[in-house]
Amino acid sequence: MNTRFLLAMFMGLMIVLGAVNAGAEVNIEEGTWEITSQVKMPGMTMPPMTFSQCITKQNAVPQGNSPGQDNCKIADMKTVGNTVTWTVICKEASGDMKGKGKITYHGNRFEGEVNMDMAGMSMVTEMSGKRTGPCQ
Repeated sequence: MNTRFLLAMFMGLMIVLGAVNAGAEVNIEEGTWEITSQVKMPGMTMPPMTFSQCITKQNAVPQGNSPGQDNCKIADMKTVGNTVTWTVICKEASGDMKGKGKITYHGNRFEGEVNMDMAGMSMVTEMSGKRTGPCQ
């Protein structure tokens, strides 16, 4: 598996997560959150990646800090209760990536996943987060 391809897939995920705005009705405790994501593909599981971010009701989703995040477009975003769902299309040199995401919040924690497809290959990124304290 090409490392550059995996990096592009992860960057696409971070774009998706950064573009979703879950809205004020979502049950989120504002503060610093520790966010862990793990990419899984048939025959391969990447090591978990963890980062921290200040999450507020206005900025309610994890956001990656990868460069080049302008190539993805979010569509069909819906918020029902504490769950946010969306579709995404990412334009990559090696082909379009298409996917669907879902995050559910529970006050001081969340879980979710993004399912991406590219040229017949599927990837699932599982995510979880927990509040660790006030924003710095």
